[in-house]
Amino acid sequence: MRLLPAPRPLLATILSIVACTALFAPSAFARKAVVGPVAFEVPDDFNDVAGPQPLLHEDASGISVEVSELPPQALQEFKGPQFLEFLASQGYTHAAYENGALKRSDPHTYVLADAMGKQGPESRFILVLGGSGRAAIVTAYAPKSQIQNGHASRAAIEAILSSASVLPATAAKP
Repeated sequence: MRLLPAPRPLLATILSIVACTALFAPSAFARKAVVGPVAFEVPDDFNDVAGPQPLLHEDASGISVEVSELPPQALQEFKGPQFLEFLASQGYTHAAYENGALKRSDPHTYVLADAMGKQGPESRFILVLGGSGRAAIVTAYAPKSQIQNGHASRAAIEAILSSASVLPATAAKP
């Protein structure tokens, strides 16, 4: 059976759109990533980075996501002015709570801060969350220059942090 001429241009247009999306917007697709005890939905172009801390990184934006497991009581202890003072002692500046900024219904603490990173000034997004008898601190960060030039954004980072969930101890990667 012969194809009618009308569907061919439509098919070509659809294939062009799909190809352009794959070439020019690779971060539009999401995958599940496990970093230490936490699972996230991240764009496809985030990669695991070997090192002392579990870490994900996206080259195009400079966004990194680092995770450390905490004792379960940290969910209650990492709150209030003492937590902001602790962050200041670790070199963070302008630390402030951002209650309601993440789309989360579970108990959590969320702080925005600035810090000096390996490549200069960074914006830091700190999430303390818990579940399944575990707790973790997630630090997402991007160079301020990448945020200023539009390659990274608070919205992109907060979308990743909103998807974060602590895995049961038996489900986490070693």
